[in-house]
Amino acid sequence: MSGHRARRWSVLSLALGCVLLFATGCEPLKNAPPGGGETLTQTFRYGPFTLGPGGEIQGSPASGMPRPAGAFGLKSAQFNLVDANGTPVPPHEVHLHHVVMTTSARQDQLCPGRAERFIGTGMERTKIQIWGPYAYLVGANDQWGSIYHLMDETPAGTPAKTVYIEYRLEYQPGANATNSRPVNAYFQDVSGCGGSTYDVPGDGGPGSVHTKSHSWTAPRDGIAVFSGGHLHEGGIDITLKDSATGSEFCKGTATYHENPRHLSAIPGCILHHKVTAGHPFSVTSRYDNSQPIDDAMGIMLTYVWWGTQ
Repeated sequence: MSGHRARRWSVLSLALGCVLLFATGCEPLKNAPPGGGETLTQTFRYGPFTLGPGGEIQGSPASGMPRPAGAFGLKSAQFNLVDANGTPVPPHEVHLHHVVMTTSARQDQLCPGRAERFIGTGMERTKIQIWGPYAYLVGANDQWGSIYHLMDETPAGTPAKTVYIEYRLEYQPGANATNSRPVNAYFQDVSGCGGSTYDVPGDGGPGSVHTKSHSWTAPRDGIAVFSGGHLHEGGIDITLKDSATGSEFCKGTATYHENPRHLSAIPGCILHHKVTAGHPFSVTSRYDNSQPIDDAMGIMLTYVWWGTQ
């Protein structure tokens, strides 16, 4: 199959998936530009980091994170922790608490004065996917920074480990604002623009649930094309919805690995949902409230094209 035809079928399958999974909210794709052409894949590493049992490493460089050269349209991103040989490090050994990429080119859409947070992940390792004619445009001179936190979970006496943050990017060097629909990244935090963490009291008894929400107002009409959530251990699910209509855009339900138990995955949502000017959009995280949880998080990263069909 030719590359052109393969990409066309990829777009069609993603659009069909939107129709099947989100039939009540999925908008048809109309009058779309051709997109940015050939998609390239490149893998980068940041590190090394050496941690011993119980050790933590945090950082927030404003620039210097490796990225593809030149201008391009970002299509997907997936993060992992690996050793020097590129072998993934088990999450119950070294925990990727979070890594979030920032850019010098834009301010945060919801928290002005901060660099825009445009891709990232935590323990859930959700792949970000910006499908079809949509792309997150990156300038040739844009500097990428990051906010990261790693934690060693191994017992005392375990040898120290050296790890790298690895990220695999898919991008289109030919993408621009004419042949693609540029998206904006919305880092929606249930704690608003504060420190992102909050405590779950754990006073509700067996089976109880703690809920925390925050809303933002759509500045104009547009289309949401992807949303993915981030929770910590004890999280149940996180939901993005249009509070004016009650329409649920995305619900990410946490699944867990057992023996040892740790958060395993939170599926993201490929979307083509209408965002209506003036409507409040809420993000709601739910946690097990049967025991206290310190430093919980509830974040949805959503990409929106501000245009109409």
